Amino acid sequence: MSDPLGRGDGHTEIDEDDRRDLIPTYIATRGELYAAEEANIATATYRLRPGTDELLDDLYLRRLHRSMFGQVWRWAGLYRRKETNLGVDPAEVAIHTRALVADVDLWVAQQMFEPDELALRFHHRLVQIHPFVNGNGRHGRVSADLLIRSLGRPAFGWGRKLGLETAELRLRYRRALQSADADCDDLEALVRFARS
Repeated sequence: MSDPLGRGDGHTEIDEDDRRDLIPTYIATRGELYAAEEANIATATYRLRPGTDELLDDLYLRRLHRSMFGQVWRWAGLYRRKETNLGVDPAEVAIHTRALVADVDLWVAQQMFEPDELALRFHHRLVQIHPFVNGNGRHGRVSADLLIRSLGRPAFGWGRKLGLETAELRLRYRRALQSADADCDDLEALVRFARS
């Protein structure tokens, strides 16, 4: 039986519901899925450098998701239409995403926050909205990296310097997001994790 949260050991089989939306027919396990997604993401993001104006558009964000996952999932780049354990009501995904990019555009124009905080506020809210069926964290991290680079700063490390195993890295990332959830004005833990 597959783990719907994707926490399996990589050998966990993909369930039939997920299999229907897969494009590669050879994928049978979570490990094969992760490898296919990572290859797709690497190809999609290689040398990608949109300007701030281009990035801060909900259409661009959908296209980015499609480019990151479109070789693996049929629903890539489409806003989710069903309720999930995370995120806003599916009927409000587009509204919240458009409001987010408008807010961030204003933050950039008014220099309301330091660049790291600004990019991570963007990331945090994008992940909270949870616009897609899956891949929201990875899409949000790539989007934040693109934004911070467009603001003249280096991309985030997202914990790579910590030398942790993947499971521990994910746990620390989730804890940093939860800290921001608890107090959206306190992104210190998320900034610290993202810059490590």
